[in-house]
Amino acid sequence: MIDLKRTLRLVSGGMFDSEQTWRDYLPEAENWQKTVFLLTGPLIIFAAVAAYIFGFLGSDISMFGRFRPTLVSTVLTMITSALAAVVIAFVISALAGAFGGKNSFALGLAATTFAFIPGYLGQAVTWLPWIGGLLALGLFVYALVLLWKVIPVYLAVPDGKRVGHYILSLVATIAAMLILSMTIGRFLYPSVDAPTFDRVSERSAPGSTSGSGMFGGIARQAELMASAEEDRFDPPSNGRLSEDQVREFIRVMQRTEELQQEKMARFKDFAERAENNEDVSFSDLGSMMSGVTEAAGLQTSEIEVVKSAGGNWAEHQWVRESLRTAWIQKDINDTVAHNFELYQEFEEELSDFIVR
Repeated sequence: MIDLKRTLRLVSGGMFDSEQTWRDYLPEAENWQKTVFLLTGPLIIFAAVAAYIFGFLGSDISMFGRFRPTLVSTVLTMITSALAAVVIAFVISALAGAFGGKNSFALGLAATTFAFIPGYLGQAVTWLPWIGGLLALGLFVYALVLLWKVIPVYLAVPDGKRVGHYILSLVATIAAMLILSMTIGRFLYPSVDAPTFDRVSERSAPGSTSGSGMFGGIARQAELMASAEEDRFDPPSNGRLSEDQVREFIRVMQRTEELQQEKMARFKDFAERAENNEDVSFSDLGSMMSGVTEAAGLQTSEIEVVKSAGGNWAEHQWVRESLRTAWIQKDINDTVAHNFELYQEFEEELSDFIVR
């Protein structure tokens, strides 16, 4: 099933005539074994071997820290790349099914392999002196653009759900890669000074600062969530909400909604430029990726609004639950009746934020 000439044609077409190449290959994409032998496997091997060769041209200090490929690390890179390809294809295809598209691992593997052809090429040139890191980052940006375009072709995600599917797929993939790196990655690389996410984020683009970029954004959200989990709140003995608490809850929810709309607008702008084959910059990518988890509805925007104003996340959640109980029960007792009166007073503002 190995056909190097066909592989070269598919890689070339995937880079320079992508949509036509995707559609031409679509009848064969249901066979995941064919995709592995024709495309995924050769790309993984090429990227790892090329990175090993180019590693001798550059310094042992790269954008990923102090590390130079060795024969052992090259083999391990092939193994982890294969695992990553499987995980990414599974995540994106499973979520496609949840969003009304096709849940097909074979189609997902073909789609993601085609989309990440630039990423594999970027991996191959990472170790080139001077320009390797920037080339790799630029090719990664291009891969994300291709991923946006290929999903409806192979997985048939409906137009109205593409943004949600794409964002959630990126979030789930990042989470899966983090888990993979902390489990299998540490088992495979017990003695290697491997890349850290801090190093990657600090060197992700010229002029970037510590804590910025994709992994910096994830770290910041993790810190916010950890801080929120430490909050404690003792409700009043009578269980009654105050008007100030309800007003503050409304303010937080309205500001959270504004932030999420702003992030979604930036992402939609990125998506539209991808559709129109317009250039996407490094700063565009960093902005999009740093806000991905929040736009996907993981509550970190809401936590940030509460915490940045000196609020208590535990109290905020208690107010939410008390309002919801009041809306459901109305007058089951004096406490609920009091809280329901407050709900009715602010019903116009609260109706969008209390889940019905």
